[in-house]
Amino acid sequence: MNDLNLSYPDIAYKVLKEKKAKSMHYRDITRKAFELDLIESDDVITAGNISAAINSEIRKSALNGTECRFVKHDRAYYGLAENEPVGIFADIRKKNNTVKEQLLKAMLAMHPSRFEELVGEVLRKLNFERVEVTGKTGDGGIDITGELVVGGVIRSSVCVQVKRWRNNVQRSDISQLRGSLRPHQTGLFITTSDFSKPSIDEANDPYKAPISLMNGKELVEFMCEFGIGVSLERVTILELEDENALLEFQGSTEIDESQGLEIFATYKQHKHFAVYFSETKILFNNEYYKSPSVAGVAITGSQINGWRFWKYIDKKTSKEVPLSNIREK
Repeated sequence: MNDLNLSYPDIAYKVLKEKKAKSMHYRDITRKAFELDLIESDDVITAGNISAAINSEIRKSALNGTECRFVKHDRAYYGLAENEPVGIFADIRKKNNTVKEQLLKAMLAMHPSRFEELVGEVLRKLNFERVEVTGKTGDGGIDITGELVVGGVIRSSVCVQVKRWRNNVQRSDISQLRGSLRPHQTGLFITTSDFSKPSIDEANDPYKAPISLMNGKELVEFMCEFGIGVSLERVTILELEDENALLEFQGSTEIDESQGLEIFATYKQHKHFAVYFSETKILFNNEYYKSPSVAGVAITGSQINGWRFWKYIDKKTSKEVPLSNIREK
């Protein structure tokens, strides 16, 4: 898998430790691991394996009552427990956790049929199609049916069982759901509580029909992401990036739009050159791009801040400076 023979969680830990990031999307963790030659590929499958491995370690720590080195921030974003924020960031996190706890309590007090409708809405937000709340009894435990479509081509019929429980789901509950599936159907068990270790082992049995699991915390995270039952408020926090660079700031640079300004960027030890004509006209590899960021994406393949990514030589100081210095401050 990798030259250092590290597990996926160890690779993720190494990346997060080096980046010193408060949180990173699992795809960004994968890309960085690839850049560091810790993995052989940064494709979707590898990224999914890394995400699953981190989630597994978090879940095992919770079941064993031990501290986990990873922290999950919203859906698909992870950080290290040792890098947890302090001050105002800690206050915001504490506030959000309190709201999530209240949201979970509110679901426990809901009528069962209303809870099923709520879960159905979450599934629709997750791009499930033909979601139908059965509202039946004697259906073998299936409360919701739907189709999960991948790439607009692959369709998977999913049968969902939901439980407003305080106690953990057991192995027998997973077996009951699996026994209700028809050929080529997959199962999804959603609960407000959590899953016992035997139930997780049963769901992950590779020789049986696949069953996916979503516990209460994960359900709440999806609800918060989609704004279901909560309102989202954006907070802007200002930080001084580089005091020394600010002191050396020379003001905006005049650009001759007929000649342009040579700009460059280094990515994966390779230097790329382009010509900047205006904020909406950048020439790179004989193609014009509408912004520095879009031109940068053509190199990295991921979203970046092009004004920081690209640099140029300041004629007054002969130093490399970020492209953002040409803008009016």
